[in-house]
Amino acid sequence: MSNNRIVAVGYLVLAVLAGIFLQEVFLKVFAIASATQPMTTEHDFLGYEKLRWSYCTLIGLGIAFSAAAWMYRSARMHEVSLEIVAELRKVTWPSAVETRAATVAVIVASLIAACLLGLFDVFWQFLTDKIQNPSL
Repeated sequence: MSNNRIVAVGYLVLAVLAGIFLQEVFLKVFAIASATQPMTTEHDFLGYEKLRWSYCTLIGLGIAFSAAAWMYRSARMHEVSLEIVAELRKVTWPSAVETRAATVAVIVASLIAACLLGLFDVFWQFLTDKIQNPSL
């Protein structure tokens, strides 16, 4: 897949995710005032019963896709995106076995650190109790 296609697909995916986020934001904002109820009510668009969107969905997706189109057409943004894809193609990604080994190492190290910190905590609590109340 070419770098241009990866950038275009990336912009589309980010636009969809941003549109869904903006839809939820607009639903929360417009739900506050009762005068904006038509904005949050779902409608059948294009006469298709399963395509029930509110105006908040259309506004959110519209803003997100407009921003994605602007970023794609912006020479500087497009150049930076292509550079990012080119750099990511140079990355040597670890294999599944290496990833699994590193994950196990991190889990084991975290458990050892948790045990040591727990022991230190118990020791210092005991020492603090003895200093504050020597009769214990």
